[in-house]
Amino acid sequence: MTMLYQSLLILFLLIFTASHGLAKDNRLIIEQLGHDIQQAQDPLTKSRLHLYRARHHANATEWKKAMDDYNNALELNHKGWIHLERGRFLMATGKYKLAYEEAMATKEEMPTLSYEADKIIQKATAKLEEQQKIDNPPTIILNETVDPYRKTRFDLMRERGVYAEKANRLNQIRNRNTASNKRVSSSSKSSQPKARKS
Repeated sequence: MTMLYQSLLILFLLIFTASHGLAKDNRLIIEQLGHDIQQAQDPLTKSRLHLYRARHHANATEWKKAMDDYNNALELNHKGWIHLERGRFLMATGKYKLAYEEAMATKEEMPTLSYEADKIIQKATAKLEEQQKIDNPPTIILNETVDPYRKTRFDLMRERGVYAEKANRLNQIRNRNTASNKRVSSSSKSSQPKARKS
């Protein structure tokens, strides 16, 4: 039992240090990218650095900082593939309407990315429709006025005599059952021995 306990403790420590190390590495990368952005002179390079830093902010679940970096990347280099990546980010964060708009912008600016953009459009549309159904559930409005001349299927069956026919059949079956019950009861009485009179 102690051997199992020790191995579980070691496993827990390894997982904890690995995840802590990854978070620490991510933080260092974000800091380094911030330094590189300040040093960069070329708008294209700066745009890419903002994009890389946005990915690392997203990995650290720093959604606002990631969005700011995506916006800065697009301002410096307005390309469709950046719209596409920002659209994927918006889908992941649950902003489906904005993701839809980003995918449409991708299709306009880079038709070669239409296939990837269409995937985002389909997913965003499905999520928006789902949200619409939740926010506005369908309601059934009953008509309060009843048409007195409206015929139901039961009215038609009554007119055609379906109910009368069924009632006749049921009466025939009851009559047969009653007759057979009388025969059975009379035959059982006759088979019983009679008491002697003294």
